[in-house]
Amino acid sequence: MEYKQVLKGYYDTEKKVKAIDLLTQEPYFIEDRPDMKQRIEKAINFNQLVAVYQRGTRNGFKYIEQDDLDMEEDTTPNVKQLPGRAIPPDNFIINPLKWRYLTRCIDKGKNLMFVGPAGTGKTQAVFEAAKQLDKKVFYFNLGSTQDVRSSLIGNTFFKDGTYFEESSFITALKTPGSVILLDELSRANPEAWNILMPVLDANIRKIRLDEKDGSPEVPVAKGVSFIATANVGFEYTSARMLDRALVDRFSVVEMDVLTKNEEMKLLNIKYPNIDPKMNEALCDISDKVKNECKRENSKLSSILSTRILLEAAEMIVDGFDLGEIAELILYPQYSDDGGGESERIYMRQLIQKYIQKGDKKELFTDNDFRDLDNFNV
Repeated sequence: MEYKQVLKGYYDTEKKVKAIDLLTQEPYFIEDRPDMKQRIEKAINFNQLVAVYQRGTRNGFKYIEQDDLDMEEDTTPNVKQLPGRAIPPDNFIINPLKWRYLTRCIDKGKNLMFVGPAGTGKTQAVFEAAKQLDKKVFYFNLGSTQDVRSSLIGNTFFKDGTYFEESSFITALKTPGSVILLDELSRANPEAWNILMPVLDANIRKIRLDEKDGSPEVPVAKGVSFIATANVGFEYTSARMLDRALVDRFSVVEMDVLTKNEEMKLLNIKYPNIDPKMNEALCDISDKVKNECKRENSKLSSILSTRILLEAAEMIVDGFDLGEIAELILYPQYSDDGGGESERIYMRQLIQKYIQKGDKKELFTDNDFRDLDNFNV
């Protein structure tokens, strides 16, 4: 039988009945469906799944065991038909339109810049797209480049005469159809920007090797695309204001911050064995942090990146509890300057609502938190 949804139920941190559709790995909303909530809760109690199928003009429902679910059947959700390579890979979440534009720019040898907060998948998106298009990637982290001319042009050596050794960047320019990933462009030395200007200009597309005898010019090979990433926002103190002329050489695309549902889906994809309740708790914390950061007088300066959430999810699968994860990798993301008004204290108060106590079955209640000093979450 072909199912429309196969729902796995669980209780979230507030002991509300929730469900995930195993066919799409996305949360299934039942808040306004008391009939579905009853079905899901019954399935939880009997360790079963709720399968939804088409029955005439209405939906039919049946309880099935995990072993009864044939995961080999075609469970791809209906999406707009696009060329195969214009569809994001199953293990990566990105706006399909932006993915399609990224693959198009790589395919046509154009320049594209991804901007957005750190840890939102900008760099990974480029590697995934290049892999899907079978393109070779040359990676250059401009944020950690110290000797700019050596890294982007080359070095002159003096031993038994003088000779010039071209940089790997020059090798990349000469490789037809390659993808040159300029990571953390916003952290680069301005001298690097000056070197890149003629290379990125659609009317020039060449670089002069001034250190080499005769100062030859190296043209960019056919089909080479330049994809840059840049962090934006006041929290990136090491980032520089990008030169307008440099930015104009790229098409600029904003990398979306994932929603709570998208984060839950991603964690399910990466770690299928993660406890749904813990998945919900992590992504709910992340969502509250994002909402706080949007406020005009926010008490937090940055969100929890997708990279951090993935690490936290892996730690859950490896047996760490939420309190241990918070101490190890969540709290250190935030400053403890300011004492009781610090960002770290705010995060501790927020996360404590999700940390289990005692026998790890009962949660803190709202009354518990009203007794906390300076509780303001």
